[in-house]
Amino acid sequence: MVVKKIAILGCGNGGQALAGYLSLLGHQVNLYAHPNHLGGIKTIQQHQGIELGGIVNGFGKINLASTDLQECVADAEVILMTLPALACEEIFTKMLPYLKNGQIIVNMAGYFSSIIEDQIRIKNRPELDITITELTTFPYACRAEGNNKVNIVANKKFVGISATTPSQTDNVIRELANIIPCPLVAKSSALEVSLYNASGIYHSVTVIFNAARIGNKDEFYFYKEGISEETANAMIRLDQERRNIGQKLGYNLPENYQQLNAYYGYNYSSIYDYYKNSQAHNTIKFMPPSTRTRYILEDIQYLLVPWQSIGQSIGIETKGIKAMIDIASFLHDTDYMASGRKLDLESIQNYS
Repeated sequence: MVVKKIAILGCGNGGQALAGYLSLLGHQVNLYAHPNHLGGIKTIQQHQGIELGGIVNGFGKINLASTDLQECVADAEVILMTLPALACEEIFTKMLPYLKNGQIIVNMAGYFSSIIEDQIRIKNRPELDITITELTTFPYACRAEGNNKVNIVANKKFVGISATTPSQTDNVIRELANIIPCPLVAKSSALEVSLYNASGIYHSVTVIFNAARIGNKDEFYFYKEGISEETANAMIRLDQERRNIGQKLGYNLPENYQQLNAYYGYNYSSIYDYYKNSQAHNTIKFMPPSTRTRYILEDIQYLLVPWQSIGQSIGIETKGIKAMIDIASFLHDTDYMASGRKLDLESIQNYS
């Protein structure tokens, strides 16, 4: 195995899981936490690494755990963005002056972040020769448990990937072969990658329809107890709107539950059947601490809002998607349509 210098930006669940796993493999890992969002960085600094449990066990010794962005990324060959979507644009802009030719940027879940980042690069450093990529979804189901411990619950069988310049995708797959903890499958474009990410459907619906339980701190299994046949039917209708957008743009997107079956090697017959029985989603509760969770703040603003705005620009009806945005906005007294990531045909045409 070729040892790589890797920077992981974000010290939440995913960042800690990847940092521990890649350090355990022998890579040189720098883990970055924003000074205002430290996550578990202080405990990791004290222990000089991360203890992994679940399907991966062992101690990963971290090369560097820091809040100094320049120090973390300057010499990295690969930079993994495990940040929430709402932070990716800010952090990419801050680190842009420190980036060097040849570096690979990987956005670890499809929220249209690679498109926005490439537009920032073109505007501010057009001569910079880096490769910006995005995955369809995060490779793990995982949870940080505190005290430098992370539980990796399940690993996907594969995830999709595209570079913002699709001709670079195959080379990136080769470069990431011993880094991303599952096989990578090339997608046709950065736009297709983000349309594959259906977490905005099952996260937003389940939070909104369980708002009272979450607000009252009633402990429950977010998926198998939070999803009924009625909420599953709402997800099906939202998913069809997402797939209609994809079809108009030339992409044949699978139904959400079919894609999840493929990711985890399951064979469930419907979206309801899937979430009632999926071991990957029901081994731990996954219940958010409040409705002001990334399941709303991220998935509404950075998936449903772009779907809605793209759908509107290409003439696809998105009543259900718009309804979820409006209800979440009403629930939180916030205009998520105004604050979210709005895209239209003109802004995405170079990435489709």
